[in-house]
Amino acid sequence: MYLAPDPPLTLAALAGIARPGDGADLGREDLFFGSGRAALLAGLQALGIGPGDEVVLPAYLCESVVTPVEAVGASVSVYPVSRGLDVDAAAIEVAIGPRTHAVVLIHYFGFPGPVQKVRALCDHRGLALIEDCAHALYSRLGDRALGTFGDLAIFSPWKSLPLPDGGLLVLNRPGLVVTAPDERAPPARTLARLAYRSLGTVEQAIGWSPRLKLLQRSGLRRQMHARVSAGPVELARGSGIAWKLLRGASRQHVVGRRRRNYTQLLDACRDLTWARPLFTDLPDGVCPLGLPLVAENRDHWRDRLLAAGVNVRTYWEQLPPQVDLERFRDAAWLSDHILVLPTHQGLPSGAIGRLARTLHRLDRS
Repeated sequence: MYLAPDPPLTLAALAGIARPGDGADLGREDLFFGSGRAALLAGLQALGIGPGDEVVLPAYLCESVVTPVEAVGASVSVYPVSRGLDVDAAAIEVAIGPRTHAVVLIHYFGFPGPVQKVRALCDHRGLALIEDCAHALYSRLGDRALGTFGDLAIFSPWKSLPLPDGGLLVLNRPGLVVTAPDERAPPARTLARLAYRSLGTVEQAIGWSPRLKLLQRSGLRRQMHARVSAGPVELARGSGIAWKLLRGASRQHVVGRRRRNYTQLLDACRDLTWARPLFTDLPDGVCPLGLPLVAENRDHWRDRLLAAGVNVRTYWEQLPPQVDLERFRDAAWLSDHILVLPTHQGLPSGAIGRLARTLHRLDRS
């Protein structure tokens, strides 16, 4: 058995280029960037944030959120996130200073954060709200899509769909202006990324991946993290094929499969002794990125799952240096304990049942 961590590119997905999907309200092509980091950088520039300004960020995050803030010359203030990924608007207010211009709220794993309370706080303090919807492409809160509450929102659709690249900027405040870049990624890079996304299809078909052994090497994982998250922000447009794949995707299919897989796997995880689900239910409107578990000795269980053919993710085992690990102990705890199981729409038939049996075999070992 091999289960890819993200939906692999299939011929059926490629066929979506030629047919209209149901993503017409996802935004504008001229605001489709090569990455979520680039979209965030463009959003910060649109808000006029620069040297001398401050942006308030959650303690549990990846460096990809910090680098665009630094790229515009602004500084960072940090607010706490609990071990249950809860955010207290009062704690955000404590982190707000005289130079603060914006607050970033992350919707972790597709589950809504307290966006209405944070929206009210930002309105009261005259601050911009930036919704980080990198994990929440199709998630909703009530009758509203996530990403419609903030002054602007950023998405990373390649995390939810088999795209070679893609970062989407959505502007909700009238008057915001973005100068979209003319440059796109070189075609050779796009083709290489398409090949990489299609590799998961082959690996799942043959039941094996050469990446599994490599991913058990912590040094290699740190190198990959530094290369992807901590490098400079490339302000380039997303590829044309990624945009067409995004527009051609079926929201109904993706949401339905992810919710069904999540629900089935959640039932199998409730009685594990070595881990527990971070979220105990799946609220209406949530399109989950994956199923996050919290586990003591997390790296041991990750290696066991990798050895069993399950390519799992950790979010995020390296927090940015701006996060004081002693002060924000809950964020440090999350960084050491979270393990995310795949529930995406690209899993083959019967995969969730096989994954559930694997989890229980580990439970008995």
